[in-house]
Amino acid sequence: MAVTATSNELALRDRLFENVIGSASHDFMTFVRMMAPLLIADFRMGRHIELICDKLQQVDNGTCRRLMVFLPPRSSKSVICSKLFPAWYMGRHPNHEILSVSHSDQLSSDFGRAVRDLVGNEMFHTVFPEVKLRSDVRSAGKWQTNHNGVYVAAGVKTQIAGRGAHVAILDDVMSEEDAFSEAGRRYIKEWFPAGLRTRLMPNGSIVIINTRYHEDDICGWLLNNEKNADTADEILHPWEVIKIPAWLDEQSSKLLNLPVGSSYFPEWKPEHVLKLDELEIKRHNGSRYWQSLYMQDPTPQEGGIIKKGWFQRWPHKDPPECEFIIQTMDTAFSAKTTADYSVMQTWGIFETWEVDSVGKERLIPQLILLGNIRGRFEYPDLRAKAQEEYEKHEPDAVMIEKKASGQSLLQDLRRAGLPVLEFTPDRDKVSRATAATPFLESGRVWLPENKEWAFELIEEAIGFPNARHDDQVDAMVMAVLYMRDSWYVSHSDDPEYDEDDEDVYKPSRKGYWNFSKESYAV
Repeated sequence: MAVTATSNELALRDRLFENVIGSASHDFMTFVRMMAPLLIADFRMGRHIELICDKLQQVDNGTCRRLMVFLPPRSSKSVICSKLFPAWYMGRHPNHEILSVSHSDQLSSDFGRAVRDLVGNEMFHTVFPEVKLRSDVRSAGKWQTNHNGVYVAAGVKTQIAGRGAHVAILDDVMSEEDAFSEAGRRYIKEWFPAGLRTRLMPNGSIVIINTRYHEDDICGWLLNNEKNADTADEILHPWEVIKIPAWLDEQSSKLLNLPVGSSYFPEWKPEHVLKLDELEIKRHNGSRYWQSLYMQDPTPQEGGIIKKGWFQRWPHKDPPECEFIIQTMDTAFSAKTTADYSVMQTWGIFETWEVDSVGKERLIPQLILLGNIRGRFEYPDLRAKAQEEYEKHEPDAVMIEKKASGQSLLQDLRRAGLPVLEFTPDRDKVSRATAATPFLESGRVWLPENKEWAFELIEEAIGFPNARHDDQVDAMVMAVLYMRDSWYVSHSDDPEYDEDDEDVYKPSRKGYWNFSKESYAV
C-alpha cells in the first residue's frame, strides 16, 4: 500500500526546502551541498571540503584576499574552488568579473563550461532567481550575466590584457612539464606580477589551487618571496594556505580534527585504501611523485652526486646470506614535526663471484639494505626502537653518529653490552657522500623490491644535497665508508694490497670485531 504524504508533511518539506534555498544564497557550504551532486554523483562532504568552504566564504566577504589550496588529487578541490565557488560568487555579485586561468586553454574552457552550466541550471535559479546568462555572450571561455558580470577562462599564455578581475582563480597554471622546466617556471614568475596582478581590481582576491610538482613552482616562489615582502599589498594581505597531505601531519590534523597519521579523507579514502594507493603510486611513479602530489611536500630532482641507476634491486623475498651485518644510526634532537628525522638502517655484507678487469674470477663484496626505520622520536622511544632493531637483526656492529641524541644513545647501548662504534665525521656531508660514490657507482648497493622504505631512500639519495632531508643518505654513507675503512673493500691499486693476504680485506662474521661490554664501559 502506497504511503501518501499528509498536507502538513508536504508543508514542512516545502519550508525546509525554502530554508535551504535561502541559506544557500549566503552560505557557500550549503550551496555546495545542494549543487555538488550535479557534478559528482557520489559526492561526499569531507572535513577538508568544509575547511575550504569556510575559507572561500572569507574570500567572498573580503577577509581573505590571498588563498592557496594544496590537496591530493581527486579530493574535489577543483570542483569546489574552480567550479562551484565562481558560480556562487557570480550569483551573489552578478556585476563582478572573474578571471579563471589554467596551464592550458582546454582546461580553462572545461572550467568555464562547468561554471556557465551551473549558472544556467534551474536549481541555481531557485537560489539566485534574478541572475541569468546573457544569450548573446555565453561561450565556454567568456560569458556574461544579465547584470553585466563577466567570467573569462584563459590559458596562462593567452592574452588577457584589458580584462579585469574582482576574483582571480588560478588552477594548475603550471603543467608538470613546465614545473620541471627552468624556462617554464621563469615564464610564470614573470607572468604573475605583470600579467595577473595588473588585472586585479582594487580589493580583489586571488585563489590558487596548485599541484605541487616542484618546490620552486609558483606557490613555492610566492611563499619564499613573501618573507621579503616590500609592497603594501604583500604586507597587508599575506598568503593563507590550506595544506592537507594524504596522511595528516600535526598541523593538518588540528585543522581537520582527525588523528595524526590518519587519512585526510576517511569518508572516501579509508586508511587501508590509501595505503594501497601509496604503495602502487610509489611503485610506478616513485616516492617523489607521492611526496609532491599527495603529501604537498615536493622534493628537488636529482642533486647530481648520487644517480638512481646506481642502485640494484634485490628481486627475491629473502635476502642473501650475509657475512657481516652493521647498523647505522643518524639521530635527531626531538620528535617535533619541524625537527630532522632519526634514521636506523641495517646493512648486510655479502659476496658474489665476479670477473675482474684482468679476467680473474674473484669474490666481490656487496651491500644490501635489510631494514630502514625513519621517524621522529622522543629519546625514550628512540632508545627502545634502537634496542628493538638490534634484537631483530643481531648486527655485528652498531655505528652511531656522535651528535644530537646520538651521544646519549651511544652511552646507553654500550652499557647494555651492544657492539657500538662511534662515528665522528671529519668532513661535511657532501664530502662524505662524494667519497662513497665510487662504491655506489660500481653497482654494489642492493635494495629490496616492493619495500616502501627502499623507495624513500632512493628518492632522498638522488635529491641529495638539494633535498629537504638527508638523514637516510647520512646513514647509508656511514655503511659504505665503514666497508671501505674496515678493509672490506679490496682496492687492486692499493700499494699495500697483497693477493696472498686477501683475508685482511674480509672480516668474517661474528669474529672479526671483538666487542664486549667491558670494552665500552662508560
